[in-house]
Amino acid sequence: MERTLIKNLKEGKQKVAGFIEHIRDKKSMQFVVLRDVSGAVQLTVVKEEHPDLAEKISSLTLHSFVTVEGEYVKNEYVKLGGGEILPTAITVESVAEPLPIMADASPDLRMDYRWIDLRDEKKFFMFQVQTAMEKYAFEYFTSKDFIEIHTPKITGLSSEGGSEVFELKNYFGQKAYLTQSPQLYKQMAMMAGFDKVFEIGEYFRANPSFTSRHDTEFTGIDVEISHIESCEEVMKCEEELLIYIVNNLNKNFGEKYKELFGKEMPSIDVEHFPRIPLKTAYEILEKEKNYIVPRSLKGDLDPEGERLICQYVKEKYNSDYVFITDFPIIARAFYTKKKVDNEELGECYDLLYKGHEITSGAQREHRYEFLKERIKENGINPDTMQEYLSFFKYGAPSHGGFGLGITRFLTKLFDLSTVKEITFLFRGPARLYP
Repeated sequence: MERTLIKNLKEGKQKVAGFIEHIRDKKSMQFVVLRDVSGAVQLTVVKEEHPDLAEKISSLTLHSFVTVEGEYVKNEYVKLGGGEILPTAITVESVAEPLPIMADASPDLRMDYRWIDLRDEKKFFMFQVQTAMEKYAFEYFTSKDFIEIHTPKITGLSSEGGSEVFELKNYFGQKAYLTQSPQLYKQMAMMAGFDKVFEIGEYFRANPSFTSRHDTEFTGIDVEISHIESCEEVMKCEEELLIYIVNNLNKNFGEKYKELFGKEMPSIDVEHFPRIPLKTAYEILEKEKNYIVPRSLKGDLDPEGERLICQYVKEKYNSDYVFITDFPIIARAFYTKKKVDNEELGECYDLLYKGHEITSGAQREHRYEFLKERIKENGINPDTMQEYLSFFKYGAPSHGGFGLGITRFLTKLFDLSTVKEITFLFRGPARLYP
């Protein structure tokens, strides 16, 4: 008999498999909740009728894995799905030792036993949503004729020109790094004439931060498009992408989200996200929120500034999203293009969602000599960037793009306290196992 997922159970003989979530061992009856990847079902055993099965169940512990054959019947008195399985055979796949964590264990302890921590309906649902998010992103890109690329994660180039890179100890006698992002390679794809590309892949950042939104390895959606006049076209692309993703998530997962989280799943009801220049954001924060961004962070927004400007945008525009634009060019990466009408500012933006930055985007400098000067302005020796610069010697279209952090986005979609909760196995400065 083939196994049936619990969500697909129909009346009659069935075979299911999963782990024991709950056991009630009464005097004459046993009630067991069995959970698999699709849901949970009650197993009901009358001890007098099946003493062998009753003995087997009495020996089980929570989270033991079993395979069960039996009759699935409707029963209006069973709250869990309105039906139950009356077992005729139980195969014990493995008996679990006493669990080292409970649901209320500290986050760090739960991360030590992440595979047990993930045996939870809410957590499983969040990873279903993450899977769907990537699916809808793929649908959007392919409908717009984007080409998918897979860039190398081992490179001889330090992609951001900074210090937050993991250097490999020995790559066959050469110096190599884990890529911080596919930035330089997706730009190469523009020189190849690919026009529009995307990648869903891994980032590696040697960032020593211990905040709730930083990690050293994470998954992102990267995009690059050619023949643009400003970063406005990049922002428009990201708007369309997120509207497509979020509203499809709401349509297909909204009911389950409300059941598990007790509130409506977010949707996007606006056609365009507000755009606010950084200088204007400072003025709004001071005037409307009585908050001044610390001088040391001028040229950007600090976490409190991000939170307050999003609060303002929600109140004024009823939008959970806001583009912050026109950052000082000296505060952005060397490949950011200067604005034509004000060279002190960059053609760039950050996208904030519910108080957190989830994206950085920009138009890139595609002119060889100008790019070389931008590298020098950022204190980088152009000689160390010759391979990257060579991409631009043989013809380069105007282009720009963005990188969207999936875990950061989903952390806010589910209103979680940390990216750890939506990362399968979190990596940070103090977390290398399991």
